[in-house]
Amino acid sequence: MAKLLEVKNLITQFKVDKTKIISAVDKVSFSIDEGETLAIVGESGSGKSVTALSVMQLVPNPPGHIEGGEIFFQGEDLLKMSPAQMREVRGNKISMIFQEPMTSLNPVYTIGEQITEAIRLHLKLSKKDAEARAVELLRKVEIPDAEKRLKTYPHQLSGGMRQRVMICMALSCSPKLLIADEPTTALDVTIQAQILDLIRHLRESEKTAVMFITHDLGVVADIAHRAVVMYAGNIMEMGSVHDMFLNPLHPYTRGLLNAIPKLSTPRGEKLYTIRGIVPDLSNLPKGCVFSTRCEECMEICHEKRPPLRQLEDGRQVRCFKVEGGKVIG
Repeated sequence: MAKLLEVKNLITQFKVDKTKIISAVDKVSFSIDEGETLAIVGESGSGKSVTALSVMQLVPNPPGHIEGGEIFFQGEDLLKMSPAQMREVRGNKISMIFQEPMTSLNPVYTIGEQITEAIRLHLKLSKKDAEARAVELLRKVEIPDAEKRLKTYPHQLSGGMRQRVMICMALSCSPKLLIADEPTTALDVTIQAQILDLIRHLRESEKTAVMFITHDLGVVADIAHRAVVMYAGNIMEMGSVHDMFLNPLHPYTRGLLNAIPKLSTPRGEKLYTIRGIVPDLSNLPKGCVFSTRCEECMEICHEKRPPLRQLEDGRQVRCFKVEGGKVIG
């Protein structure tokens, strides 16, 4: 299967002050095949959203900038494109659904005006044809009274409806890659399930690849083919969702999985939590970036940073305790 997106050794940095620079994304590499869903998982501050913004070239500059690496989309390096060329890609071939639709939708423009803007810009359709396309998209995401909704303002819609509108806007030009940045975080569980079903259905019907960013491994199990687990700007583990859930290799991956509430947990028993917090990126531990929180930390973990190693089954893991696809000790 052809590689739609290839990210190689991506480094995205932010200037904190005149002398301090932090790497929010540190030599990150991954790929997405056509029609595949890749989940990028991790806690807040792990570098998930910055990775997505780097692909879209929407990292705020200043203070951020892409320091190194390559981002190939359909064989072309996005980092070598001019701003005008990226505008042709962004919203057309690659689209993004943001986490909070109320801050992403313009409150003074109607839903119809916001959906048709990209359609008219990229597809060169007339106003009438663009509105017809918008109505078709609203129906596809199961918004009732689609024609009437064109004249509706964002504040007149519920959170779930606004997120569906964001999906409409992202899919308006039939992109090859859809980046979804925690699109269900602010929604209740019922609406969350509906949005996930919608993204899955659209992926299958439109053959769109999806980069799904989340901190919820339960969502990953439901929607993704492969997963990348990030921590403090580094990839800690990468592989198929099936393998990762069946046999998680990195202590951080196991911690995230153990933190998922289970129906079998006895009443009154405390839920599992990973101790501590994500470290300050300007003051990372000397060795493994996860060493200060790891329950299986060894002496070498405090001294050396483990490399990201490729295993025989195709998985990748960054841990000294993993040998031959198994956790030792």
